[in-house]
Amino acid sequence: MSASFSTTGGQRRVRTWGIPSKCWCGVGITELISKTNQNPYRRYYRCIYAASLRLENDNHVFKWVEEAFTNEIQQLDNQV
Repeated sequence: MSASFSTTGGQRRVRTWGIPSKCWCGVGITELISKTNQNPYRRYYRCIYAASLRLENDNHVFKWVEEAFTNEIQQLDNQV
């Protein structure tokens, strides 16, 4: 996994490549299932700290599982 940083609205955003294993804050990652009307039952990775506090619009790791898998496949494809 690699990470890049960008600033939007004065807040630093972390964009991870591949399947995240740890957040920038040092805490691990958990896999959760969305219960929103916009993304019902969609799986995502989230920083355990941010998930436990139910933080929103923060700079802790959040990544859709299928996006992470796509990154991993692209990386493997580039190695072949």
